[in-house]
Amino acid sequence: MIFLLTNCKSDRFDTDIEGIQLDMKFINLDSMLLKSSDSGLIFLRAQFKKQKSEVLAYNISYCLRSNLDDDTAFINGTHRFYSNKFIKQLEKRITSKNLLNSTVKTNISNGFKRLKANCKKGKIPKTIYQINSSFSSSVFCTEEEIAIGIERYLGPETDVIQQLPSQDFYGWIKESMRKEYIERDVLTAWLMTHYLEETTENYASEMIRWGKILFITKICLPEISENNILRYNKKQFEWAQNSEISMWKYLIDNEVLFKIDEETRVNLLNEGPFSIGLPEESPDRMGQFIGYRIVSSFMENSEISLNELVKLPYNEILQKYKPN
Repeated sequence: MIFLLTNCKSDRFDTDIEGIQLDMKFINLDSMLLKSSDSGLIFLRAQFKKQKSEVLAYNISYCLRSNLDDDTAFINGTHRFYSNKFIKQLEKRITSKNLLNSTVKTNISNGFKRLKANCKKGKIPKTIYQINSSFSSSVFCTEEEIAIGIERYLGPETDVIQQLPSQDFYGWIKESMRKEYIERDVLTAWLMTHYLEETTENYASEMIRWGKILFITKICLPEISENNILRYNKKQFEWAQNSEISMWKYLIDNEVLFKIDEETRVNLLNEGPFSIGLPEESPDRMGQFIGYRIVSSFMENSEISLNELVKLPYNEILQKYKPN
């Protein structure tokens, strides 16, 4: 009986998504630009100008350093980008690895279907673009669109990733450029932008915000492993799990929870080689992990919906946390 009750509680977000329709499409903008003739680029430019898309403007102007204001400038700028020796090599790797394949697209689509089912009035993207961001962005969101900088998921062992200058791309940055994080990054980026924007109260509020983002991402992507939802490898995830109680004690003993300084947030919530203030063998973003554990524990003992979770004040969640 206890097992059945627990199982029902943990499965309460399981949703039949077969009947859920999404007005969402995937477009490989990178391939379109790479393979287009001059006349094709002129046609694309005309279409882009009509769409007034922020993603298109970002990709063309910022990533490709091209120009949408003039046919000749657009053609020359696009050709200049794709004729670069390194970009040519990069495009070969992007094409050969086919990272945004049908399985990944299905996972992403199903993730947004689950989000729509659980947060019926929430915003869902209309277009997801695959772009070459020239390593400027992993996932970029606007009001209705998502851009995936696909080159940032080629894998740390790939030759073009190894060639990136170490003074700009540290070892831990290259190590994080893995394909298994694509679906997770798309959902978390959308949630950060449209559901759970950055808080300004204190460290605890931001930690719980991250916990909500990661918990909802896990609900939306049940086929993705928990360590990948956290953007940890298995060793890092095991370290985090084994350190949950000591991490909580660290937050309490050092009176971190209600600090408002930016340094505290950066040290424990931002990406890095490890979590500053903790042992160097620790994974980065341990504050996010604890936030995730706090929210997960709360939801295991609560009947509220994901929509209610989004709006719930952080202190109502925090005060019920008791690390195991």
